Amino acid sequence: MVKITDRIRIIELLEPDFFGTILNHNVVVIEKGPSDGLMLVDTSLPDNYENLEKYLKSWGYSIEDISDIIITHAHPDHFGNAERIKREAKAKIYAHEEEEFKMKKIKFEDVKKEFNNVSDIEIQKTLDRINNMKVEIPTVDVKLKGGEELGGFRVIHVPGHTKGHIALMGEGVLIVGDAIRNINGVKPPIKFFCWDYEKALRSFNYLLSLPFRILIPYHGEILYEYNAYYFI
Repeated sequence: MVKITDRIRIIELLEPDFFGTILNHNVVVIEKGPSDGLMLVDTSLPDNYENLEKYLKSWGYSIEDISDIIITHAHPDHFGNAERIKREAKAKIYAHEEEEFKMKKIKFEDVKKEFNNVSDIEIQKTLDRINNMKVEIPTVDVKLKGGEELGGFRVIHVPGHTKGHIALMGEGVLIVGDAIRNINGVKPPIKFFCWDYEKALRSFNYLLSLPFRILIPYHGEILYEYNAYYFI
């Protein structure tokens, strides 16, 4: 658990057995969302529901205090708990109008090209889990175009990782979903998970050009007072 500002906190949840590593999920909790309760940016996987609830309680909140759920994009580790939270908290779900909630099968050969240092056994183990994952598809209440303001954050359409991927910018904080990752360095999204990798690279560079003080990727370390020049 990390408090970023007076109204922004991070719940760090974990996804084990991710191509031989443990992958973190930075779920963002923002006070005073558009419906006046908590605004949750992404929700992690169903296996992490109880931990999500536990961390909220440690801050004096409950699932029922969530009024707004922003889904940066339609991958299960981001929307996995959205529909359940919506039912229990009567929250609204927001996502980009172009986003498609379809489960894409990942191929072994595509993973091997990118993770050639990971054993075939670990790759297949992860693929079996990901490709056979059962996750409830959320019902989106508010379809976004980009440019809207939600709880003091501007919605930015940054396609590439998925067609309708969005980021949020407000109070000097940039929340980027999977458009940027910070695992052993700042990097664009993993190629085999991308809808259009060339567009993902353009979105990656665009986001890094913005005047943020704090950058919150969904996977990896938070960046504070970061300033660098990137070219890809």
